[in-house]
Amino acid sequence: MREIINIVLAGGSGTRLWPISRTLLPKQFLKLYGDLSFFQQTILRHKDFTNKTIVVVNDKQYFLALEQLEEIEMEDKVTFVIETAARNTAPAICLASMLLRGEDIAIVTPSDHLITNTENYRSDFESAVKFLGNDRILTFGIKPESPKTDYGYIETGDKLENNVFKTVKFHEKPNKQTAETYLQKGNFFWNSGIFAFKIKTFLTELEKFEPEMYRLCGETFLNSKIQGNIIRFKRELMEKIPANSIDYAVMEKTDKGITKLASFDWSDVGSFDSLYQIHKKDENNNAIYNQENLINIGSKNNLIVTSEKRNMVTIDISDLIIVDTKDGILISNKGSSSKVREAVNLLKQNNSEIVESHVTTFRPWGSFTVLAENKNYKVKKIYVKPHKRLSLQYHKNRSEHWVVVTGRAKVTIGDAVMLIKENESVYVAIGERHRIENPTDSDLEIIEIQVGYPLTEDDIVRIEDDYKRE
Repeated sequence: MREIINIVLAGGSGTRLWPISRTLLPKQFLKLYGDLSFFQQTILRHKDFTNKTIVVVNDKQYFLALEQLEEIEMEDKVTFVIETAARNTAPAICLASMLLRGEDIAIVTPSDHLITNTENYRSDFESAVKFLGNDRILTFGIKPESPKTDYGYIETGDKLENNVFKTVKFHEKPNKQTAETYLQKGNFFWNSGIFAFKIKTFLTELEKFEPEMYRLCGETFLNSKIQGNIIRFKRELMEKIPANSIDYAVMEKTDKGITKLASFDWSDVGSFDSLYQIHKKDENNNAIYNQENLINIGSKNNLIVTSEKRNMVTIDISDLIIVDTKDGILISNKGSSSKVREAVNLLKQNNSEIVESHVTTFRPWGSFTVLAENKNYKVKKIYVKPHKRLSLQYHKNRSEHWVVVTGRAKVTIGDAVMLIKENESVYVAIGERHRIENPTDSDLEIIEIQVGYPLTEDDIVRIEDDYKRE
């Protein structure tokens, strides 16, 4: 019996919403619209009309995705495809498709888009399924409301039936003049990034147009490691796969593409300007996150994101984007937030960590927050969930001092195992094996002082790990 499978692409880095979005906590996992993240909304949107869910995620974000699935009680209903190297959407979709049967139908969705009319979304998909049996690859097109320059466009041709057209060409993000021309012509739609196809159709077309990619994906798949509902690929094999998007690898070349005009509301929330559009406004047309930390006097038409622990005062400003986090501030004119990506590229040259992670970084065992740092020292607050433990590890460049401030810690240092209570401390020398564990039903918090150089997360050599990390 043919099944319908939702392939969710969840491995993006979300740099266009820096500083609230970082590589280790990108926008798909942030709760920017309601009580659920875009990732959680994507999973729930499909669960009632698909038979299976496959989540493609990178190895650094897997545990974050798993935790968010636990929040919505979906952790046991998902198969994870874990990428150990980023190769863009075509290889990601190919590797996920190799888990499925040729007659199955996949609906491939980004995990970082906002879709508010879920009934129309389901109806649009169900009315389009009949085309997929004829070896078609379907894309949902969005009727453009304005000449956007931060969206890709789909050029369409002959009408096959009401709101369904032959796909002519995919166009990259245009300049303003070109986008205005697209709108005037009327047969150009925004590219939603949502695709639907029969598995056999997609794999056949990919093999035809990208035979080397297809071959290397097959080799990587055959040498994968499967543990329960997780399939993980060897990094050295993934890195050999050519990186390319489904747009360029298949959709630009195939004659099987069709475009259905969507009837649902859609936004890719790809900039702070689009975040402003979807957020509710106050009486002065300001979109404000964390209202309790803001004193606003005479300011209008702004997007303001305040830090959770820092107050902000705005006086008589207008048409600005202000985003404040513990370790970064963004101030931009509205209409210019698409340049955030340029700023992120410059930041990477100077300080990659501020692009990679927030002050607080989440791990499968809990989290850590950087309280202070300099060239030769770093102070962290480490939170360990009940009955979780860090990996057994050692460091080449740093020693560590641990002080328990809340709870009790089971500590391994070398061959010694000890129980450390509140207000007690231990010292870990450079190169010494060590592990922290929370053996209790209560939270554990530790202040860690690192001394050495360089003080990076790369200076971890794992000997044993409950979460199978490298």
